[in-house]
Amino acid sequence: MAENHNTKIMSLKIIKNSISTIPHIVRFILLALLALFISLFFPTNLNFDYDFEQGKRWKHNDLKAPFDFPIKKTVEEMGEERNQIAKQIDPYYRWDKEVIVTQKKAFKKAFHTAWARYEPTKGPKQRLDSLEYVQFGLDVLDRIYTKRLIVLEPEHLEEEGNFVFELLDANVDLGEYAVQDVFTNKAAIQFLVDTLYSVEEELTESKFLSDMLEQILMVPNVTFDSVVTRKSLENAFNSVSPYRGMVKAGDPIITRDRLIDSVAYSKLISYQTKYNQEINQHKNSWLIFCGYLALTMALIAIFALFVQFYAPEVFNNLRHFSLILLMVAGYAYLAHVVHDIYILDLYVIPFCIIPIIIINFFNAQLALFTHVIIILLISMLLSMDYHFILIQILVGMVAVINKLKTRHLSDFFVSLLYIGIAYAAGFISLEIIHAGTILPIVSANGTVIEEGVRWHMLGWVLFNVFLTLLSYPLIPLFEKLFGLTSDITLVELADMDNHLLKELSIKAPGTLQHSLQVANLSEAAAKVIGANYLLVKVAALYHDIGKMSSPEYYIENQNDENPHLKLTHLESAQLIIGHVTEGVRLAKKSRLPAVLIDFILTHHGTTRVEYFYRTYQKENPDLVVDPADFTYPGPKPQTKEQAIMMMADSLEAASKSLKMPTEADINNLVDKIIQGKITLGQLDNTNLSFKELEEVKKAFKKLLKSMNHVRIVYPEEGTPKVTKGK
Repeated sequence: MAENHNTKIMSLKIIKNSISTIPHIVRFILLALLALFISLFFPTNLNFDYDFEQGKRWKHNDLKAPFDFPIKKTVEEMGEERNQIAKQIDPYYRWDKEVIVTQKKAFKKAFHTAWARYEPTKGPKQRLDSLEYVQFGLDVLDRIYTKRLIVLEPEHLEEEGNFVFELLDANVDLGEYAVQDVFTNKAAIQFLVDTLYSVEEELTESKFLSDMLEQILMVPNVTFDSVVTRKSLENAFNSVSPYRGMVKAGDPIITRDRLIDSVAYSKLISYQTKYNQEINQHKNSWLIFCGYLALTMALIAIFALFVQFYAPEVFNNLRHFSLILLMVAGYAYLAHVVHDIYILDLYVIPFCIIPIIIINFFNAQLALFTHVIIILLISMLLSMDYHFILIQILVGMVAVINKLKTRHLSDFFVSLLYIGIAYAAGFISLEIIHAGTILPIVSANGTVIEEGVRWHMLGWVLFNVFLTLLSYPLIPLFEKLFGLTSDITLVELADMDNHLLKELSIKAPGTLQHSLQVANLSEAAAKVIGANYLLVKVAALYHDIGKMSSPEYYIENQNDENPHLKLTHLESAQLIIGHVTEGVRLAKKSRLPAVLIDFILTHHGTTRVEYFYRTYQKENPDLVVDPADFTYPGPKPQTKEQAIMMMADSLEAASKSLKMPTEADINNLVDKIIQGKITLGQLDNTNLSFKELEEVKKAFKKLLKSMNHVRIVYPEEGTPKVTKGK
């Protein structure tokens, strides 16, 4: 039996240990996936290592060609040559022989239809046969369409007087024609008018005939052939060499400190292109990827260690830890997408959203370090220069420092103003350092030697600051999704008009006063060790809301009669302990954040209701008393803030028992209460250091002395006497 029992215990321990390792495995998998995800965006091409700009000095050592390479013409040079070729290439127009046939048929049909409704002018010629009009019209059309009727493209109209073109008949090139060799619509109409004028005596109805022929002549038989013209231009363009010289192996490309003019720039661009082609023919993409992956994993590992040591409450909460990793992955992907969109610049990405959101939920150290890690990863991912890294880290610091004091929307806008100023000042300063001038420097021949500060880039910076506004609506979204509580929510909950606090002030005014004092003590202690003083202050306001169900059973709300006299000590203990579970019930009903509910659960830890426990033992010496009946359910405090509030709660209550306390009394009380918590192991699960504990003690002692100060009261008669101040 004993062996079976031991075996079961061992099995349970193994299962328990296995379960406890699951979160560590999940964290490891998440970190590995993050590193792999980011590494997928890294380029696998080896690239030219030198950075240079036209109009700047070559800041590297002398550069010689390690191999032969042709000098590429610039885009401007190629464009100019193509423009010259385009002017020399005649456009192609196509002659359609079927048009004359269809238009003659259309004319005859239209004429007979119209003539039947038309009443000719009465006179000597009225008996003229309509067939003569038809024949005349057909002759005119034949003469015009035989010479050919052209319609010019809009871009060709400007050079109509000197315009020449190649004429195509099916697939046969009939050669070069001038516009004077054919009829334009305008010339054809004029020819028609002149011809009708010459026979006006014979054809009395010339106006009728003129209108009809003008409609027919709207259809040309020579039209622009864009396909053949484009092919002709492409063939001509393809014959243009993209190179304008060669650099032999060993020849100097550029020397140190030389100005990079257009000629030197062409050589460098050509060398860069050839270098990238040569090196990438022998590259190993897998090695490049593995190198990036190793570097990314190193950064991610450093980040994880930082979170573990400096934000353990985040590291130990998978939900919160996942949020941080999601932010890192999201910004890496966003930067990759923006970088691929040619019209956008990376300065448009609002990187400050990250520290603003994180500091609202966690601490400043985590906010700044996460921001720095993201900037380093993105700089490595996209090969950004030190300008980008320096500006983004500078602005991130400003965002963190300003957000430390931000509790309201108005403060948030002030932070945005500081972020904008930091961006502008940092960007302009680095531009001046890089360019050496504010305004462009222009040579005597009009060439821009140095462009100065790139003022247009400030547009991206300002848009970045505007996009940072998104952090404000994102904060409540993350609160809902990840079960977090922001400073903005805490400020709202600290309002004494909150329905729970108003109800507490009515039902249990003494408890509210106790809670306010605990809040003051907790806030002061949290500030001296850099803990979240706003969180612990608000938690203190709500930690005893469970007392509203039976306020008269708590000494701070009692007047004369003590209702505990009607109860057994066990019943009294159960009722006192019950304010914790009742507080949790009310908090959940009112949808208080989970982090505040944790304070309600832990503010007594697993301590005993000592007075009722000892009294019950004395009154029942023959009974075996179960300590669990007199013990709070806990758990013990898990964070610095929860530990601070537990101590503040005990100290505030205990200080009420002191009559006319001296400084030594208060010092002894603080030391005794806190040592008792340590002895009972109530602070074991917090990461409070001994140094921090000493600072907390000093803060408690200082404030308790102020709250319980001694003053002289002057009575109407007799000698003054010393009393405890109210």
